[in-house]
Amino acid sequence: MNKLSRKSKILITSIVAIAIVLAITVPYVSAQTSANPIANPKTFKAQGYAYQSIDSSTIKKYPANFTLTLVPTGTNGSAKLFDVTGGSVMVNGVSYTVTSGNGGLLTGRHAILLQAQGTSPDGQTMTFKLEGRYSWMGGNLYSVRIGAKLQIDNTNYTLLMRVAIRR
Repeated sequence: MNKLSRKSKILITSIVAIAIVLAITVPYVSAQTSANPIANPKTFKAQGYAYQSIDSSTIKKYPANFTLTLVPTGTNGSAKLFDVTGGSVMVNGVSYTVTSGNGGLLTGRHAILLQAQGTSPDGQTMTFKLEGRYSWMGGNLYSVRIGAKLQIDNTNYTLLMRVAIRR
């Protein structure tokens, strides 16, 4: 029969103690929780104006806003990725339904990028592309300047908006 030395007993006891501490303090994340991020959707709303170029000398200005539902899907380096699961874009009282899309928040560049698809009230295909720059205003308050493009067949709108976001 082999006898353990005092140093071996201390080493084994230390390893077991560290293993117990790690087992207690490291949170357990199940595959269901990490694969189902829809439990934490975010709503992104903005208001501003849409501009439409009629011809080389005529530009029309319309009130515009949008509401989008964003679902975090993960991270890729310094980018926080999300899917657009629904929402609407309203220009001059006409509501365009957003059905799907994706985007990312680039934390190193303080930017947000998004592309979404949907339909107009009369069933035409709609594409909504957005880019924005955000800045910290203090505490949990951020300011976002947004430039977006709404394309419906032959009609293009350029949207300029600002929004304040509380995190």
